[in-house]
Amino acid sequence: MAICEILESYDYTTYSAGDGFAALAELEKQIPDIILCDIMMPGMDGYTLLQHTRADQALRTLPFIFLTARTSPEDQKKAKGIGIEDYLTKPIDESHLIAAIQNALRRRDIMQEDTQRQMDALRNEIVGMLQHEFRTPLTFILGYAEYLQDTTEETIDLDDLRTSAAAILTGGHRLQRMIETFLLLADLQRRDLDPQNVHTRNARTIWREVAENYRRDLAEAGLTVTILPDNQFASVVGDPELVGEALRRLLDNAIRYRRPESKQITLSILKELPYIGFCIQDDSQGIPPETLKILTRPFEQADRENRTEPGAGLSMTLIQHVARLHGGTLEIESVYQQGTTCRLWIPAAPETLDAN
Repeated sequence: MAICEILESYDYTTYSAGDGFAALAELEKQIPDIILCDIMMPGMDGYTLLQHTRADQALRTLPFIFLTARTSPEDQKKAKGIGIEDYLTKPIDESHLIAAIQNALRRRDIMQEDTQRQMDALRNEIVGMLQHEFRTPLTFILGYAEYLQDTTEETIDLDDLRTSAAAILTGGHRLQRMIETFLLLADLQRRDLDPQNVHTRNARTIWREVAENYRRDLAEAGLTVTILPDNQFASVVGDPELVGEALRRLLDNAIRYRRPESKQITLSILKELPYIGFCIQDDSQGIPPETLKILTRPFEQADRENRTEPGAGLSMTLIQHVARLHGGTLEIESVYQQGTTCRLWIPAAPETLDAN
């Protein structure tokens, strides 16, 4: 019995395609709950089809099962390594096929429930941040404003006036950054990536543009930025503005948390297909181990009561959310008082996948 007939006997609705190109054309018309695919097909093999679906925002989370005559352990290891749900060898056993599909759909449902829990946690996190982090700079502003209000022309001191004005300006800028971050987070929470904003961009170009925007801040901090030449032709697919926003915040953190003796920030591009990594290494003050454990949990932050930099938690939440919105991840490694390494992984563009 043909695969489609087996599935239809279990009340599954099926759509079939003769090769990878036909499958991509079919996927443009309708998105299924799961993809069953042979490895060896004319024109485009199963591995290439998988890479194309993983590079598509609308398709990248679809469960993918290989049905194939290739039985070598190497093929199975390769397939599992690039993210398939299951690997079934021909002749296909009906009970194994149905069990594999049910398990894959069950895992998908669990992931969707987990995503919803993360979104709920994000809402709660934002509310908590608003209660604490907005209050700190606002208190700063109001305190100096009240001081100026109570000062008369006879008692005012120009140095005090300049100090108060500078403090109010600093507090205002902090509030502005946090409000912008909060509004962006709230916007991202309500939507997926806009297909009109999804483009292919050279990864090194994105890093270079981010570093160029911070030229003045880097000079004032006495820091030098080096962009390593590795993987200079690697491209990513996603929203370049959102990816750039996440990278700007990573670079901003490296500048903000530098040590007095800090001199160097290194930017690089990593390639671990089907992802491209934006890596930033610094010799900053680093992150204490207990704080690092909390920062790397989805949508959780360090103890708000002990923070010294308002808005830091919002920025880390934003970076993690941008990563997940693209189907990527954020990795953080840090040694306290020695430095931090962050890697933002974004899906590689089809041409980068095809070149390999």
